[in-house]
Amino acid sequence: MRPTDLLRVLNKQFLGIAGDTANAVAKKLTSPPPIVSRKPAFIDAFLYKMKKNPELLKNKSIWSRRSTILPEFVDSQVKIYNGKTMIRCKITEGKVGHKFGEFALTRKRKSRDQPNAKVKQLKKKK
Repeated sequence: MRPTDLLRVLNKQFLGIAGDTANAVAKKLTSPPPIVSRKPAFIDAFLYKMKKNPELLKNKSIWSRRSTILPEFVDSQVKIYNGKTMIRCKITEGKVGHKFGEFALTRKRKSRDQPNAKVKQLKKKK
């Protein structure tokens, strides 16, 4: 409902015009909003087994990039597959709740100095 409707009901209630009907409507309008349900975090089956014993997770290779990082995995090092190679990653408290794939980059960074460095090397050889 709109805030203006709530004000109208409260004004009627204050003036004593509407009586019980205004009270009933006011209670409906001021009830707490419904709780929004969220999906549970996805965890791959073998990671779920490791949840109980995080020492088993140390230096493990993880192919499931879509799995969520749990608080039980903090302070362990894992290798995450990025599609080509395994990338070593240490799990910290800041990474909890994110997905494993967020920390294994799949693209290489281009440095701007590479073309100039090749030209300089060719000039030095001549």
